[in-house]
Amino acid sequence: MRFAIMIEPQQGLSYADQLAVARRAELAGFEAFFRSDHIQSFPGPDDLPTTDAWTVLAGIARETSSIRLGTLVTSATFRHPGPLAISVAQVDAMSAFVRFQMVSWGSSVAIVVIVGAP
Repeated sequence: MRFAIMIEPQQGLSYADQLAVARRAELAGFEAFFRSDHIQSFPGPDDLPTTDAWTVLAGIARETSSIRLGTLVTSATFRHPGPLAISVAQVDAMSAFVRFQMVSWGSSVAIVVIVGAP
């Protein structure tokens, strides 16, 4: 049986918190670590601190050795395709080109309103 873990760090998790989860999952034999890509906390209070998915995954790629990494969804609403492609390629390189999971695109109406996208 294969296992993966997905976290929702927009609920106030720091980089250190996320790295600790990824390392524990790797040590426990989990195949993959995924995190959401949200720019603000929800559901619940919207004033909790959040972190950038791709920046965090880059750090985790350097601090782990075998667990696959990725986001379940990355929002095309607030990420321009060019810089996102560069970020994704860099995280892939930082994970030795073997541990990165593909991205799917999505967003919520609330985020579209917040970022002012059409």
